[in-house]
Amino acid sequence: MSLGRQFIKGTMSRLLPRDRFLLHGPTSTNGDATCVEIALTFDDGPHPEWTPVVLDALAKAGWKGTFFVIGERAAEHPELVKRIVEEGHAIGNHSYTHSEPSRTAARQFADETRRTSELIDRLTGTHSSLIRPPKGKLSLMKFVHLWQNEQSIVLWNVDPKDFAMTDDVSTDSWCDSYKPHQGDVILLHDRLPHAATIVQRLAQRHADHVKSVSVFDWLPSAISISPSSNGVSTEC
Repeated sequence: MSLGRQFIKGTMSRLLPRDRFLLHGPTSTNGDATCVEIALTFDDGPHPEWTPVVLDALAKAGWKGTFFVIGERAAEHPELVKRIVEEGHAIGNHSYTHSEPSRTAARQFADETRRTSELIDRLTGTHSSLIRPPKGKLSLMKFVHLWQNEQSIVLWNVDPKDFAMTDDVSTDSWCDSYKPHQGDVILLHDRLPHAATIVQRLAQRHADHVKSVSVFDWLPSAISISPSSNGVSTEC
């Protein structure tokens, strides 16, 4: 991300309400300094092979995640969309086709987000206003459309670049270097094998003082029906 885009997004994060534009979560946890809350977020799924592995890793850690699904992939794998919600994770909109932002008109973007939202509603009985635009890129017209429809735009402040990782050495290197900070929103991709490995490694290294929460925990207004709990504690 260019320095200019970083500056613009940082400024927007400071000026706009968190339930409309989230770059990172709350910087405090109600006085509990012993537990750091982060949000592990997963884009571009669901994937028939890797999404279940990510869900298994989260369940083993007792952590929650946030999954921004592509509509056409959700339509192909509705059972995974349902599993995400049934296991207490947050689900959000990542457009219907993940078309290249620079070649996607505002009208097409609006149609894709509407179509994906309707699909999520139909599959899960849960209405979520969470949305992450493809590549995190928005034009002014696309931004206005989302705001007019009271969507919660969720970006990220930590990017491990798991799409460029090639083996466990690269995932381990990132996990060793990462220092969790309260409110971190981490970008991962559950269409790739490395996301689950990162979840596993972070849980092994930080289980005693870190927990991953869903974005719904920070933005409860973004969901109209609370996702069901699987009974697993997410306390540090």
